Order: sequence, then C-alpha cells, then structure tokens
Amino acid sequence: EGAQYHVDRLDWEEKKAYVRPVKVDYYTDANLAVSIKVLQSFASRPTADVAVHHGEVQIRALATIFKKIRFHSHENIGSGPISLPEQQLHTTAFWLEIPAEVARQFPRPAMQGGLQGVANVLSQVACLFLMCDARDLGAHPEIRAPHTGAPTVYVYERYPGGVGMSARLFEIAGTVLGAAHDLVSQCGCESGCPSCVGPALEVGEQGKAVATRLLELAAMAPVG
Repeated sequence: EGAQYHVDRLDWEEKKAYVRPVKVDYYTDANLAVSIKVLQSFASRPTADVAVHHGEVQIRALATIFKKIRFHSHENIGSGPISLPEQQLHTTAFWLEIPAEVARQFPRPAMQGGLQGVANVLSQVACLFLMCDARDLGAHPEIRAPHTGAPTVYVYERYPGGVGMSARLFEIAGTVLGAAHDLVSQCGCESGCPSCVGPALEVGEQGKAVATRLLELAAMAPVG
C-alpha cells in the first residue's frame, strides 16, 4: 500500500520537494494549458467522416491550477493556484481529426464538450489496449487545431521521443475507437461521469451525446 505525502514547499531550481506524511481521501492533479505543434506526420488514414494520424509533435504545457480528486468517485472536491515553469516535450502522438462539415452539425460549446469527452475516454481505453499506465499518455482536444484546421483530439506519449505507443495506437485505431464508443454508449449515466466521458460539469450537458456521435462515426470509419 502506498504512502501519502503533502508537499509543503517545492524548490524547482534545486529539484527538492519538502513533504510531510498525511492521510486523506483524495489525490491532486494539475490543470494544464497545453499547446501542440505537429512537427511531422508519419502516416494518415482519411475517410469521409474522420481521419487518424500519427506523427512527431512538440508539447508545451503550463500548470495553471491543481485539483483535489476524491478516490474511487473521482469527483473534484477543491482546487487552488499553482506556479510552475512551462514544460516542453518533443514526442510522438496519435490524433483524430473531425472534418469541419461534421463539426458544423453541433453548436460550438457542445462540440467543445464532446471533444473533451472523446479525449477523456480515448486516453482511458487506449491504456487498456496498450497495456500502459494512465500517466504514460496525455490527451488534448482542440476545437480548431492549427495543423488540421479542424476539431482534433491528440493522444500523446509523455516520454521524450516516444516509445512506440502512439504508433501502435494508430495501427489499432479502429478497435480502440470502437471500444471507446461501446464504453460511452453503454454507460448508464445521463450526461457524463468519470467512468466514461468525464463529469457533466467538465463536458457540459450535451458533451456525452456529442462524444457518443463522434465516436460512432469514428468506429464506423475504415481507419484500421
């Protein structure tokens, strides 16, 4: 069983964390302001409804706040400010592109929530197929990605240079997208929960419905 510690002070320059043991019913996670720049696309499979890609990317991430997440229920029970330097990562990624004509079927706020829902569930399901830890992957949605000019969900490796997980995800994209759709469509929640697309407060009232439709289109497309 792991031990819990509270970080009282973080000395970034000296790479030291000053901690004390605690016993609480939550863990913390950071909200990141992420930007992604595609450096090179290695492979693509476009269809009428979606396109999947694999390539080399640069990630820039800045922690903005931390959240307190309750164990088991994964509900957000608090937050606070955080001040850390921006992090940069040169790695590889898989990304799912939604054509603009598909995106126009939904109001922009609903589309944003749907993309966030797809990012949340896709990163969870991908870990099962890749047999990796959830912390090995990051996921980030963009309503209009600079590289594609369209709504896009990135799943990237949190290791410099990548270790092959995104390449494998590209190979089995159809299977993973189908499993993600099944998970969301079969979940009994009404508007989202931590077990599928994420809490309704995060994805919005229409987020689950839009995510379900996007995943349905992706699962039906011949993307591998």
